[in-house]
Formats: sequence, C-alpha cells, structure tokens
Amino acid sequence: MQNPTAALESAREAIAEFAIEGHLVDVVPYHRGHIHDTFISRFEEPFGTRRYLHQRLNDRVFRDLGCLMENIRVVTDHLERRQGTDTGSHGLHTLRLVRTRQGDSYLRHAHGNFRTYRYIENTETFDQCRGPEQAFEAARAFGRFQAMLSDLDSTRLRETIPDFFSSPHRLRQFDAARSSADPKRLAQSAREITFVEEHRCLIPRIAQRMADGVIPARIVHGDTKLNNVLFDKDHGRAISIVDLDTCMPGYSLYDFGDLVRFTAATSAEDERDTGRAGIDLALYRALVDGYLEGASHFLTPLEVEWMPFSAQLVTLTIGMRFLTDFLNGDVYFKIAEDRPEHNLERARVQFAMVARMESLNDAMRTK
Repeated sequence: MQNPTAALESAREAIAEFAIEGHLVDVVPYHRGHIHDTFISRFEEPFGTRRYLHQRLNDRVFRDLGCLMENIRVVTDHLERRQGTDTGSHGLHTLRLVRTRQGDSYLRHAHGNFRTYRYIENTETFDQCRGPEQAFEAARAFGRFQAMLSDLDSTRLRETIPDFFSSPHRLRQFDAARSSADPKRLAQSAREITFVEEHRCLIPRIAQRMADGVIPARIVHGDTKLNNVLFDKDHGRAISIVDLDTCMPGYSLYDFGDLVRFTAATSAEDERDTGRAGIDLALYRALVDGYLEGASHFLTPLEVEWMPFSAQLVTLTIGMRFLTDFLNGDVYFKIAEDRPEHNLERARVQFAMVARMESLNDAMRTK
C-alpha cells in the first residue's frame, strides 16, 4: 500500500493524462466509500475554478475494468441524452465522465487504473436518514434514475459482478458454506440456519418470475444506500445518483428493497440487541410514495404489488451473505477485531428485520 504522499503524487501523474483544460491547483484525498481510492482536484480554467473527482479503481473487486467502465459509459451517455429530451431528467444531474487525452473512459496507469468525473458542487450526502421528507426525496431520485434508463436495452450492459442480484445464487453459496463449515460455527449459528431453512421456499420467487418473463429484466443501480444520493445543500432536494459500479441488468425491485433495508432500518446493521432491529413504518411509507412517484409509469402491476416482498427478500438475501461469510470464516466482509461473531450479528439483525416486516405485512402493502 502506498503512503499518503506517494498516493497523492501518483494521483497527480494520472490526473495529468485526462482531457482537462487549465492549470491544476491542488489534489486532496476524499475519504468516501470502501472500494476505490478517491481524490478531488481543483483546476483553474479560463472561466473560473472547476473541481473533478478521481478514483483509483479496485481491480480486485471489479476484475474486468473494461466491462465496468463500458457499462458506465453507456449509462452516463444515455442519461445525458435523456436530459435533452422533452421528458428530461426531472431535475437529476448526470454524472459526467471525463475521458483521457487518448479518448478512453479510464486510464491504465503504472500506479493503478483511474477514472475521472466532473464534481457536482453544492451537494452533501447522509449516512442516516433525517426523516420522511428526506426518505421520499431519495426514493423518488432512485425511481427517476430507473425511469431515465427504462428505455435503454438492458442487454447492452454486462454483469460487473456475476449473479450479484441473484437470491438463488446466494442460497447456493450458503448451502456450500454450511456443508464445509467448522462445527463450532455451525453450532453458534443454529438459529440463523433454521431461519434460512424456514424461508427457503421464498428465495427463488422473483428469479422464477423473471425466468418466466412475468417480471422484466431492467437496468438497476444495485447499491441504493442513502449515501449514494447527492442532496442540494440549499434546498435539501435529491439532485444526483452516484456510484454506478453495480449498474447492470437485474430486477427493479432490488433497488427498492435495498433502499428500504438501509434507509428504514430502526437499528445499525451490526446492532447486538436484535430487539432494536425493525422497520420504521413512517420512513417506509415515504420510500414507497417517493419511489412510485419516480417509477410507477414503467412498473408492472405485479412489481408494484411485490414492493413489500422485495424489501423482505433483499434483506433476507443480505442476511444470508453475512451468515455465509461467518460460516466460511469471515473471508469477505471486514469484522471488528473485538467482535469474532460480527458477521453472525449482522445476519441476526437482517433476519430480525425480515421477521418484523413479515409481522407488518398488512401495514406494508402498497395498495
């Protein structure tokens, strides 16, 4: 790993290879996200100062960077074209890639692979929802983002992480981990294993409807955390969706389900007291209303009906991933040094949320 000084120097070298006019004033690290190394630069240009966001791409997580960046190029080009149509962007700002001086979407550099975006000014992000109004804004933004991509052929994009959205695939991974797990870990997670078994029949439900053509494949964001929404600092409006790395074919309701899991949760993801885990119904209703305002015109009646189920399924699936990693010996998700059961505790929170959502089925219905 490079030291901070060397990292900044290598970033400066890479930034010089992008087609940015003007004089580089400075470059500073931007500590956001856990996958890529991010930097912000400031350029003095003929008509003032402009900032750019640069990322050294993690090719251990995304092994086919050509595929990743081609997806992002196709998506951002399409979104930019939609901004010029009558339907417009509904006020959403599109991330804009800056090409290299050779015209490529990313730079292959001696110190790593870099990409560059124009920085969207006067915005802020939040790790925790401040209330129903903000939840509504975030959900409407994700719905509109999907709506803007609804006329883009999903076959033009490839999977950057194979089977990322597939709950049956996650179940197969769980089964494999269970069959080879250490007996002690099996004993520690007996209740959680039973929970998965009790819900096994639900896991292929959406995948089967997609295979039957009842639910269409669409282009989805794939990581609908609240902190992937940029809010305008002056008015609190959601004005941009960022982090397009998992933007690829999937089912629309995955985005809604993951947004509920993250934004409407009543506890931290790794809360030890599962009695605190659950769903804030006021935030949930705001998410439903916002998402439907942004996306209802292209969703099928079945998709709208299954919005509550999607929240349960995505939460169950993420819980299985945590449980699988615990059974595998904690090889994927980072755990705290003083919490040897950290992934198991995360799984317990997810499963407690699923149980709570099941008890609220009537209250969570969309119609």
